[in-house]
Amino acid sequence: MVPIVREESGLARSSRNAYLSPEEKQAALVLSRSLRKAKAAYEGGEKDVETLKSIVTKEIQSEPMASIDYVDLFSFPALKPIQTVDQESLLAIAVRIGKTRLIDNVILG
Repeated sequence: MVPIVREESGLARSSRNAYLSPEEKQAALVLSRSLRKAKAAYEGGEKDVETLKSIVTKEIQSEPMASIDYVDLFSFPALKPIQTVDQESLLAIAVRIGKTRLIDNVILG
């Protein structure tokens, strides 16, 4: 695994970004913003998987151009389902902005 390289705006660098219009690129910032909010909640003491997923979902749903494919949290690196973040975990999302499917993630713990 390698660190995610991000554009100055916070958007994860991807060849898929070329398919985004300027308006869609702006809308796509909701991905990194939602992950930052969940990470801040985790660092503030929130460990419940459903609560963390809800934080991400609510933020993404605030963007009219976004459509969620998935928001999932797994143990890391095993990628097993968990109920509580009591070990290093991967918060992964896939979201469509227009016709473009974008993925992003953050490791908690």
